[in-house]
Amino acid sequence: MKKQGYTSIHHILKYIGVFGCVEVLKTLANLSRGKITAIFLGPFGAGLIAIYQNILEVIRSCTNIGLETASIQQLSEIDSQTQQAEITIMAKVIRTWSMAMAMLDVVVCMAVAMLLGDVFFNDTNCHQTEILMLIPAAFLAPIAAGECAILKGTHKLKRVAIVELLGAIGTVICTLSIYWIWGLSGIIPALNLCIATETIVHLVFCIQIMPYRINMFAAEVWKRGIPLLKFGIPYAATAIMGAITTTLLYKIISSTDSIAFYKTGYALIMYYIGIVFSSNATDYFPRLTSVCHDKALKTETVNKQIHVSFTLTTPLVMAFLLAMPIIVLTLYTEEFMPMASICIMAGLFQLHRSAALPLEYVSLAHGHSWMFLILESVYNILIISSVYLFYDIWGLSGIGFALSFVGVSNTILLGIVNYYYYGIRMSNSNMAMILIGSCIVTAIIILCNIDDMPLRLGIGIPFTLLTAVYCYRTLKKDIIDEA
Repeated sequence: MKKQGYTSIHHILKYIGVFGCVEVLKTLANLSRGKITAIFLGPFGAGLIAIYQNILEVIRSCTNIGLETASIQQLSEIDSQTQQAEITIMAKVIRTWSMAMAMLDVVVCMAVAMLLGDVFFNDTNCHQTEILMLIPAAFLAPIAAGECAILKGTHKLKRVAIVELLGAIGTVICTLSIYWIWGLSGIIPALNLCIATETIVHLVFCIQIMPYRINMFAAEVWKRGIPLLKFGIPYAATAIMGAITTTLLYKIISSTDSIAFYKTGYALIMYYIGIVFSSNATDYFPRLTSVCHDKALKTETVNKQIHVSFTLTTPLVMAFLLAMPIIVLTLYTEEFMPMASICIMAGLFQLHRSAALPLEYVSLAHGHSWMFLILESVYNILIISSVYLFYDIWGLSGIGFALSFVGVSNTILLGIVNYYYYGIRMSNSNMAMILIGSCIVTAIIILCNIDDMPLRLGIGIPFTLLTAVYCYRTLKKDIIDEA
């Protein structure tokens, strides 16, 4: 691929547009699931779902060797035009290791069910059976991750988009059917069926381009997977820390309803800004991996990704914050209104994800999973300590403030590490843009905390529209200048 293909604003916008459209549809599907949950289960049911999902994350983290990320990184370095046989072999390796991880997940789930019941529910006997019922989801998740890695690593981007969309729609249908019939009793069956649906869709679309082959008894297959394992050990530690972090956060928040507000609010934030970031793992990460040995091209790739993401995100975050009360009432129910304070106070977290994500992928693109582990460790320590401090002071609003604090701190930390360790210097224009954008979003956060609705909208809407026009004109000028 020519240099232009890696760094052009047009290329970045093209894939943000392609996957952004898919992400919009996925977001609508996921929000529909949230609405269904709010109507049929309420805050308590949403809190239970968050806890069971966290249990699955704990189980997965015990066996997660970073296979999906490592596989994308390995496949992206293989030339699909001249080394098709090598890709086929690598796909067999990924699928064999994925199956091994799936079986190991089952063993772990059976072994720690009693312990997890005691940790999460303080009621070992009552919930041990329910945790064991999560075995199908624990088994299928690594298989779906392996198929997803093959599609992304071989740059089958259109298929990835279709698979993600169909998976999201399928989970909505499953959720609606089960919650409607069984209510709270359907939480675990719904989790299992949703993951089964996603796995089937991934398999169907991946098998069409790469017949499913595994070999659990071939020494060569296991040997070829050792580089993935070496990359994945620190990644596995990162996954364990992430699961422990979530568990500790739930312990800090304590109340099941408050856990629901945090989990739902955080998911809403990630769904919304995911519209812009959806192409990062699918297009940007493989693209960055391909140029990580060219310092100048790597720096340009990272800076342009930050520029485009931040420019698109700023007006979207402003609009999101201003519309928050309406969004909560529309997508959930009035019972979920307390989560609006989390989303509003987390405005800077949403904004800084657009700068942090392109920087986070640098260590992964280089295959430096130990560096990724260190950075994630610092991030997890920051978020636990911040939520512990600010939740005690300001309640749910404090959680949002803690997220914003961590988001800003993480961007600064990543900028320093990438400069001194990888030689990637953030451009002056990007630094100025981030500073100005942060000031603008801070002003909107303050405005959203004013009780006077006419004043809030009278100032906020024109300000947001002016910012959106400026961002549009900036990107349009960038495209013209490149032509």
